[in-house]
Amino acid sequence: MICPKCGFVNTSIPTPNRIKEATKLGNCQKCSRVIFAQPTTKRTESSQIETVQHGESREDILLPIYLKYHPGCTSKKRKSADDIDREILNESNKIIHFMEIKERSNTLNAYRNTQFPYAKIETAERLYKEFELPIYFIIKFTDCWTRHTYSPTLEYRKGDKPFAPRYRPWQNSKSRQIPVMIDVETLEILPWRELCN
Repeated sequence: MICPKCGFVNTSIPTPNRIKEATKLGNCQKCSRVIFAQPTTKRTESSQIETVQHGESREDILLPIYLKYHPGCTSKKRKSADDIDREILNESNKIIHFMEIKERSNTLNAYRNTQFPYAKIETAERLYKEFELPIYFIIKFTDCWTRHTYSPTLEYRKGDKPFAPRYRPWQNSKSRQIPVMIDVETLEILPWRELCN
């Protein structure tokens, strides 16, 4: 398991592949925090459009928090918005990194792998070749903020079937939903706690 407070990975307590109910996993050996795993809480959605709109409105809330920890930086939505949404600019209006922000309704240790469409990795690969700038995937769980930095040397693992949350069963056959599998124990824990439990 990985501590959502300090990032210490305790290999003697494995992160569950998937949990079905809230579970206490143990205490962090480094900072003593009690670590719980809570599965995804969302059960239904009115429509996919509503979910996209909700996601965009949540991004409007999460993005200022992210920028607060990057003094002097601003964010600009990319014109093409091809799976990596944001350019982060410094005070000279120069791009310093690209960023995609996601929110999860589960705790960090609820699932061994966190997933998002593999197309985002393909876009990151193209951006990195063109700009040679960092590309960050910011994932806010209910108990912490994390970051995965795209690496051109990492062999990213694809899921074997489309990722469709249980409240979107119609996506079960969509090739666009083939996910990348990111081991949560490899995520960098970020130091801020806004909107976390």
